Amino acid sequence: MSRVALWIRATRPLYLPTSVIPGLAGALVAVGVAGADWWVLPFALLALLLVHAGTDVCNDVEDAARGVDSPDKMDNSRVFSTGQMSIREGRILYAALFAAAFVLGLGICFLPDPTRPALLAYGLAGILGGWLYTGGPRPYKYDGLGDPAIVVLMGPLLTQGAYTAMTGDAFHAPAFWLGLAPGLLIMAVLTGNNASDIEEDRAAGVRTLAVRHGFRRARALFLVALTAAFLAPVALWAAGLFEAWILLPVALAPVAVARARQALSVPTSGDDRLRTLAPLTAQLHLLFSVLLCVGVVLSRV
Repeated sequence: MSRVALWIRATRPLYLPTSVIPGLAGALVAVGVAGADWWVLPFALLALLLVHAGTDVCNDVEDAARGVDSPDKMDNSRVFSTGQMSIREGRILYAALFAAAFVLGLGICFLPDPTRPALLAYGLAGILGGWLYTGGPRPYKYDGLGDPAIVVLMGPLLTQGAYTAMTGDAFHAPAFWLGLAPGLLIMAVLTGNNASDIEEDRAAGVRTLAVRHGFRRARALFLVALTAAFLAPVALWAAGLFEAWILLPVALAPVAVARARQALSVPTSGDDRLRTLAPLTAQLHLLFSVLLCVGVVLSRV
């Protein structure tokens, strides 16, 4: 493969929509808001994409550097664990992606009329959250803090940040709480992945919540996150933040039930049936987020 193809593969492109589509939903809350700068939208989404891509590369690089990902592990890009790219090149790549996102976000922050200083805080939180997940002196993934942190980073902070990019408003309750459901679904994806990797993570010294509390509790956390994600739109509607259109994603409940049954059918970690749980839940997240976008628009027009 060419270097460019390897760079793209290292970002795990199939998972990148899990940040871009919820970000779009947050931006669409600005429909009908006077003064919203819609021309900023593609640049804001590009910045989100760059942060997510940098996070994915950082995750694969640092896991490979610490021996967490073996060459035969399939739920990553396998670019670094198989030696197709060096750890040094990977670190340069994710640093460049984070830097590009920062420069782009900085440009958006200081646009005139209105300025968006609050966006700088959201952007830095995203970059630092992505890097420190597996990078830095004390990666919080290895202490079992990745599951709760990802709810916020890939949920409310993401949707609020996109809305702030459009309007300059530092906080808007509908935009902030809109991200709760996507964040919970991403937590379910992560928890499902960690539940399938308990033995490998334990051997590598990675103390995820699944490693610390065992498979059954990890599975229970997956089911709680999945259920709470589908209750979140109901709460948004009940609180009067959106019209009933926001309930559109609830139509995917049968798909969520199928994922719950899949998790419940597995008695222990390491079962091959767990290998598809995370990617199938990620597909559910994508469909859910698309319907969330539609619901937001229909609630605003």
